[in-house]
Amino acid sequence: METTVLDVDLKKEYLFEGNDEGCLVIHGFTGTPAELRLLGERLNSKGYTVYGVRLKGHGTNVEDMEKCTYKDWIDSAIEGYNLLKKRCKKIHVIGHSMGSLLALYIAENYEVDSVSALAPPLFNKNKAANFAFIIKYFMRYSEWEPRERPEEEMKYLLGYNKVPIKSVDEFNKLNKVVRKNLSKIEAPLLIVYSTNDETVEPRSADYLNNSAKSKLKRICKLEKSGHNITVECEREDCFKAVLEFLSEIK
Repeated sequence: METTVLDVDLKKEYLFEGNDEGCLVIHGFTGTPAELRLLGERLNSKGYTVYGVRLKGHGTNVEDMEKCTYKDWIDSAIEGYNLLKKRCKKIHVIGHSMGSLLALYIAENYEVDSVSALAPPLFNKNKAANFAFIIKYFMRYSEWEPRERPEEEMKYLLGYNKVPIKSVDEFNKLNKVVRKNLSKIEAPLLIVYSTNDETVEPRSADYLNNSAKSKLKRICKLEKSGHNITVECEREDCFKAVLEFLSEIK
């Protein structure tokens, strides 16, 4: 399936109809479904039914996000899972960044045929974020200037340029819940990460790989991309890793 950015509102959720294998793709913290749209289109071109969920409080305004708890984000992901479950015999859950935490949560608690964690943020480089539970009482938002990127990348990075500190605290709560239950994961597992990730510590990948009980595990290491591996310079390598992994699962 090919679309142009002028055809659709890329911040919205999307459903690409295909065969009876469904792929739930889950975007990251402060982001939108656009981050994974190129991957979703590629999966659909290979026959998969794809649902790109929009997490509650995302793709609208930061005030909406501030009202959400991590349980709201879990609920959004589960709604996407249930939507595909009604349509498909197999379910593959694929998430980027915080979306990978939600994908892992689903794999810990629901029946899935595989889980793919793209840039899983189990350990993050911004150590100040660990104190969001205190900072939120003194500072409402953290803001940043988006770095310069090629236009082709910017089309798909439509998230907020500031974040409620309360939401950072909710992210940390989700991370804690997921991390303590990684041993429950038995479904085939793919991990894609970059050693050049400016946000996530690379040791997150090894930690996840060592903690999950999956019999089939695959790791793809990228070296040039930053955190947004589904839109940056090695996105084709990321897409190839996902497609090859899914082709192994029968």
